[in-house]
Amino acid sequence: MERRRTALRVRVHAVPGQSRLRRVVVPDPPLRDTHQSLLLWQHTGALTASRADLWRLGALFRLAAVSPHTAVHVPLRRNPRDEHAEFWSREQGLGDLLIMRGDVGLRPAHWTALRTRLGRGPRPGRLAFMSVPPPRPPVAEPGWDWREHALGVHEHGDTVFWSGTARALYAAGDDLTWCSGQVSRHVDIRRHGGPALLSQWTGPGRPDRSAGRRDTSWECMILAVDPRRRRP
Repeated sequence: MERRRTALRVRVHAVPGQSRLRRVVVPDPPLRDTHQSLLLWQHTGALTASRADLWRLGALFRLAAVSPHTAVHVPLRRNPRDEHAEFWSREQGLGDLLIMRGDVGLRPAHWTALRTRLGRGPRPGRLAFMSVPPPRPPVAEPGWDWREHALGVHEHGDTVFWSGTARALYAAGDDLTWCSGQVSRHVDIRRHGGPALLSQWTGPGRPDRSAGRRDTSWECMILAVDPRRRRP
């Protein structure tokens, strides 16, 4: 596994004010072969991406992990849809991604107004290359507490919010990078283009149906596709 840092091309939007959030980073060029379904209503869903997009998503999660003043916005809703993406769109809906550490403090309810402001003005954002730490070897970390370092999911404004501790986001990024490396080895993807299940993220709790809670239990399948090999 490559251990050098990655230079990731992004567009940086400054966020004025006194909050902990100082900037919103958007990948440039966008991730065109990625789709994220909504999760919380059905307690299940999927993140589907190509090999190249899985690799970039892994880097974006690690960027969010080491950036305490940054939210990473990944626009996905307008991506071209194949039959697989249309299924998730009909059944549960598709959303954009927002990835950030839990201590950034951006409330989901405030995101839509901030998103509207990102593209305004004569200079809506500046292009930059940001240094991203490399993935780590797939070994168990000592002292890992899954309750403390579990990924959190929220949904608002057609956006799926992934958040957590720095360690949780880094681990998710490592997993996505690992999935990217498995795409070329997977028989079904090589033959038919997928989608194929490579990993799964699971929430920390159980659904409390008596209270009507939808955010205490979820699972997100990590699926891979090869658009070049998909059957028409």
